[in-house]
Amino acid sequence: MDYIKLGRTELETSVMGLGCGGHSRLGQSYGNTKEQSIRVIKHALELGINFIDTAEAYHTEAIVGDALANEDRSNVILSTKKSIRADEQLITAEQIIAGLENSLRELKTEYVDFYHLHGVSPMDYAYVVEEGVPALQKLKEQGKLRYLGITEGFASDTVHQMLCQAVEDDCWDVMMVGFNLLNQSARDYVLPTAIRKDIGILVMFAVRRALRSDQNLSEMMDY
Repeated sequence: MDYIKLGRTELETSVMGLGCGGHSRLGQSYGNTKEQSIRVIKHALELGINFIDTAEAYHTEAIVGDALANEDRSNVILSTKKSIRADEQLITAEQIIAGLENSLRELKTEYVDFYHLHGVSPMDYAYVVEEGVPALQKLKEQGKLRYLGITEGFASDTVHQMLCQAVEDDCWDVMMVGFNLLNQSARDYVLPTAIRKDIGILVMFAVRRALRSDQNLSEMMDY
């Protein structure tokens, strides 16, 4: 496994991470048992993967927590996220703080390395900076997160309008960017500024559902 320093963080991350969401959600979407999902995480660690990403919305935090219960926490880079909307309403700073407290309980840890505001749309970004960033900074001061992160809603924001705003600010240590064989527009819109400002980039949708089978790809191309 290769490792790289992630942006301006102090963390040496494996170039390949384990995502616990997507269509599989550690196999939970396909009927796997909790024990089978835990074995996926354990095997990833055995292969040298040290970066694990989950989210409140994925409903896999508790599985990750159980899988890491007997691991050396300092050897694992742990990332989770809080959706910025609930019931179609923007959440408050208090809800962000409560969200991380709940995630820490599910993950059975005292801190996460990255806490992201999740799936932020272009129209919600200004609110996130005003309401969300102070809450994240407060949690960082308390030692409950190490670095501030933000993720885009790539399915509806394929030209990265939100991240084009976020990358100009100095509050984000890491960003989760949609990037894959079918859409590499982040090369032009996001990555040059992120590299210049030493912001860590995490890739999501690296393997889209369209690439899982000839039929899926054909349907995508027809669309």
